[in-house]
Amino acid sequence: MQQPRNTDPLFVAVESDVITRADVAGLVAGRLAALRVPGLLSPARCHAITAALAAAPMDRYEESRVFPVVAKFGPAINDHRDAGDLREDYWDAARAAEKTWSTLGLSDAPRELCLAAFRAAWPDVAPGRRQRREMHVGIVREINAGLQVHFDDAVREYAGRLLDTDVVAQLAFNIYVRVPPAGGETVLWRRRWQPDDEDLRVPGGYGYDESVTADAQSLTLRPTLGEGFLFDPRHYHTVRPATDGRRISIGCFVGLTDDGRLALWS
Repeated sequence: MQQPRNTDPLFVAVESDVITRADVAGLVAGRLAALRVPGLLSPARCHAITAALAAAPMDRYEESRVFPVVAKFGPAINDHRDAGDLREDYWDAARAAEKTWSTLGLSDAPRELCLAAFRAAWPDVAPGRRQRREMHVGIVREINAGLQVHFDDAVREYAGRLLDTDVVAQLAFNIYVRVPPAGGETVLWRRRWQPDDEDLRVPGGYGYDESVTADAQSLTLRPTLGEGFLFDPRHYHTVRPATDGRRISIGCFVGLTDDGRLALWS
């Protein structure tokens, strides 16, 4: 992919041993594009999680909207959105997922894996609340055939606000518990949604034709086993198809709220 001649020196990915407050602040402020934390989980923990997932009932995102097919375990807010609001069945799906995970024989639930990654960086981190109820945190996704080019922005997607507090910045977080031997890269573009982009929306889908990112600076990042990856999903991004093998991650969204907290949801 050809890069524009003039590039933004701040649109870079950096590595760290752990997620720090400065890393989160740098992403929110636009001083970096992505943070990589190699070895956030050990290979042994990754293998234990993927082995246990063999007994988990995976479902799929709504296939009329999300294609190619993406398998998942746990609810995603956008599969329970109706006219800019969150349907009541989201909470039923969250309770069912948490109950099922408790039967898999693992010490760490997706919720705890996500929360633990941020506790050292931000003392006040917790699941986001909507109407005083805690949001589900930690969705398992198997993305083998790739994703459409898209962005994620709860402020635009939900009428009023998604959480009981206002989200002033949104990040996306993933831990990779299985990676393919080839393919499966995340591509991130230095471009956010503009109103005219709707002319390039994929018919019936959630994403956009890749030409929406034409001439935009990009980063291509191949995941490694056990790596944590944090970025601003309001930039257009995608996942390339895995050439062979499986690509499984556990992730959530991370919101910086107007009262200075980190609120997580899936």
